[in-house]
Amino acid sequence: MKNSTLIPLFSVTAAAAFGLGWTIRPDSVKEEDPGLSARGESSRTSRSTGSGRSGRANSSAIGPEGEFLARYLVDGKIAAVDMKAAIEEISNTNDPLLKQKMFSLLLENLTADNAKDAFLALQENRGGGRFGRGNDDQLRLLANAWGRIDGPGAIASLKEMAAERGEEGNDRGRGRGGRGPDEMSSVLAGWATVDGAAASAYVSGIEDEREQRGAAYGVLQGMLVNGVEEAMGFVRSLPATEDGDRSKGMYMAMVTGEMLEQGLDQAKGWVDTVKDPDLRTGVLARVTMEIMQDDREGAAEWIAKYGDEDAAAPAVNRLADSWSREDPKAVMDWAENLSGKSKSEAYQEAMESWAVKDSAAAGEYLKGMQESPERDAAVEGYATRVSRENPVTAMEWAETITDQGSRQETMVEVARDWMRNDKAAAEQWVQASGLPAEAVESINEPRRDFDWRGRGR
Repeated sequence: MKNSTLIPLFSVTAAAAFGLGWTIRPDSVKEEDPGLSARGESSRTSRSTGSGRSGRANSSAIGPEGEFLARYLVDGKIAAVDMKAAIEEISNTNDPLLKQKMFSLLLENLTADNAKDAFLALQENRGGGRFGRGNDDQLRLLANAWGRIDGPGAIASLKEMAAERGEEGNDRGRGRGGRGPDEMSSVLAGWATVDGAAASAYVSGIEDEREQRGAAYGVLQGMLVNGVEEAMGFVRSLPATEDGDRSKGMYMAMVTGEMLEQGLDQAKGWVDTVKDPDLRTGVLARVTMEIMQDDREGAAEWIAKYGDEDAAAPAVNRLADSWSREDPKAVMDWAENLSGKSKSEAYQEAMESWAVKDSAAAGEYLKGMQESPERDAAVEGYATRVSRENPVTAMEWAETITDQGSRQETMVEVARDWMRNDKAAAEQWVQASGLPAEAVESINEPRRDFDWRGRGR
């Protein structure tokens, strides 16, 4: 899986999470089985004598891993009380390949009755790291398998464990430190793999918006195991959130990443089948970023075909941000073939970079621009960049923006820098500025880390 980097949320380093979530494929679950029990003929097993206990063992489970399984199978199942011993035996195995085979067999014999005990036993081994790196990967795999067997029960158990640790208020649907999904996301991914409708219904019932976004990430991850159609329907069904189209853009970047695994040409053709503008945003951005890894000129030519769509604006932003660091004037020339938001995005990115490289030359270029939305965007980029060194000049430029909303937002941004550089002078300007009370109040608020375009401010 290749990374998608639309938003910080997903730094999304979704690729590693996908690998974990998809290791156990759907065909490992049989409808007639209540759990992921081993498939094979019955055999007589005993922990000590090799007889006296009946159970089912995987017919391919031979050698040391088969002997391991035979020690714990009783009547075709591993009892919950035996899970701790089984986990400890796996943990104490030095051979990494044998350890993996043993763990795979344990997952195949996971049931709704023994999954929680297996999870708790594996958690106890987390600190020792005998599985490697604190066995986080194994915990997520086990959680994924648990979700496939008993999604509602697994979620209830994890919430109960969190409550016991005093973590009721934590966002358990999101990855810790932005590194990927935690066990709750893995459970949801497993559940969605075998029953996307039920997992989707669970997400729709979550009232907290942040928790819902994290849960949706896990569900989408699981749906993608079965292809993109169900996943796209799920993204389309998600309600609008306070972050605008950012979340849907991130989710569609994940879906597009799956299509890219089938080839760039196929992904390009698929883009034109995605008609919903809310979904196209993430699709266009993800494909553009894939192309520009090896061919920035090709990426510029490709995304320009969609340059009259608002949905292309974030893709244009990413490309312009990278390109303008080397040649901002070339970005502006290229942007002449764009329109609307896309054109404004390109101009703003180009002017920000140009202001860093040569603020005097950038200012001269601005003087020759006629009033237009792209000029407003260029001035915003210029003013918010030079305000760090010359807030007075930056404010003079900000005041020339014709769009009232953009002008006020830019003036607030410049005033924040001015406050840090020369508080007395900035306060004097604010008093005479005529800005509305809410704008004045926002000048003293902490600066936002990211704007709607996903770019750090």
